[in-house]
This record gives sequence, structure tokens and C-alpha cells, in this order.
Amino acid sequence: MKTAKQIEKEFRDDFASLLKKYHAELEVTDDGMSYGMHAGVARITITPENYDNPTCEFCEFCLTNTDWRD
Repeated sequence: MKTAKQIEKEFRDDFASLLKKYHAELEVTDDGMSYGMHAGVARITITPENYDNPTCEFCEFCLTNTDWRD
């Protein structure tokens, strides 16, 4: 049985590989509401310069805590 630390390490390694594959930047911020960090938002940015492909478009999207709810 895998320990929690092993699972976390695998997840972090896989996530880092995904960011590296797309030369993506990750920014975690709040939802911009005036009452503080009610819901965290992860912003992913991929630029043509970062992606080593000057012909691709700038790409930015946000992942929220509701993206994986049924």
C-alpha cells in the first residue's frame, strides 16, 4: 500500500512534468471578490515564447475548485 507521502510525491512529480511539457506557468490567487479568498483560482499561462513555438497562440485559463464537481 502506498503511503500518503508517496502519493503526494507522485502527484507533484506528474504535475511538474505536465507544466514542464507545456512550459506553463501556474499562479494561484483568489477569486477577486472583495471579501477575501473565498475560492482559490489556479491560473495557467502558456505563451508562445515559453512553449518554444512562436506560431502557437497565447493561452491562459483558470481552474477553480468547481471544475471537477459532478
